[in-house]
Amino acid sequence: MILRKNFIPVLILLITALLCSCNEQKSNPVQIKESDADGQITADNPNIRYIGRFDRSNAKRVIFDWPGVYIRAKFEGTACSVRLNDGNNLYAVTIDEQPSQVLQTDTSAVYTVASGLADTVHTVLIQKRTEAFVGKGEFLGLVLDEGKDLVQPDAPSDRRIEFIGNSMTCGYGVEGEDANEPFKPETENAALSYAALTGRALDADYVMIAYSGKGMVRNYGDANKTSADPMPALYDRTLCADTAPLWDFSEWIPKAVVINLGTNDFSTQPYPDKQVFQDAYTALIGRVRSNYPGVTIFCVCGPMIGQPCAGYIEQVVDEYRNNNPAADVYYIGISTGLLAYSDRGSDWHPNVQGQQKIADVIVPVIRNAMNW
Repeated sequence: MILRKNFIPVLILLITALLCSCNEQKSNPVQIKESDADGQITADNPNIRYIGRFDRSNAKRVIFDWPGVYIRAKFEGTACSVRLNDGNNLYAVTIDEQPSQVLQTDTSAVYTVASGLADTVHTVLIQKRTEAFVGKGEFLGLVLDEGKDLVQPDAPSDRRIEFIGNSMTCGYGVEGEDANEPFKPETENAALSYAALTGRALDADYVMIAYSGKGMVRNYGDANKTSADPMPALYDRTLCADTAPLWDFSEWIPKAVVINLGTNDFSTQPYPDKQVFQDAYTALIGRVRSNYPGVTIFCVCGPMIGQPCAGYIEQVVDEYRNNNPAADVYYIGISTGLLAYSDRGSDWHPNVQGQQKIADVIVPVIRNAMNW
């Protein structure tokens, strides 16, 4: 099934140019308890579930930087605190499916996220709102009431989606007041991006491999037709900031992958050559299928870019399907007319309402293709 939409001329984008390097994590002298007996829950507790790419080479100091990664657990007692070594990032913290609260890190080592609860079992979900260039985070565990512990988590969803994208996928500026407001980390929220909205609508676990300003072959504002470090160059990394360790793709195998790249390639001149762009797109589809045999891939274009990008991607999908009849690869075109001015957040990026409109296009296509 291929979803086709008509496209209107390309929107002029006002995306803040971002550095490719990630901020170095601040150091905090945090002592790690070796036992969970007194309510100190270490990061290697088997009842903690990690969704996304985490460097767990030191199991008691879990490092991450990709947007939208989340940590989930079920705990006993009346209170819960999070032990983080950070100082840059913001997190969305959800207790018992209630509206999320914002956790903005500083020089603290422990952050209280719940108190005064009924003395029973509760759930906590800690999700990174900000993206890799804001900085790394280091999770060291939880603090519960003395004598309390984690309980076995719910079974993981058998629905899993990986999103490969750019600023829209990151939730860049999603909480900005209007299109003319410049970006700041406080207005970014990966938990409200179309990727997160899509995952939740489909009751799926989801992972975002995304970075603002990145393209398939050319990053935003590059003076050349290609860039040295577009999104595919980062795709194998466990941490965006580090070339090692490489990610083990057997760690988490999605059933569906959404590729939403191309906006930054064609937002400014000079455009990449058509064949160069299409070859890179085809190669990324092949890499994804090699990493996840049998996966279903959805190639999205819009609503922040139209032609020629949309036509190039649609042609890639058509040719790939013709050359690989067994491949489940779909094109999803989203019109540049989808978003009104009132749907814009910082730097003309989709706000919460705009992100929901994007998700509303993508969700039924995935649901029908995956029989979800």
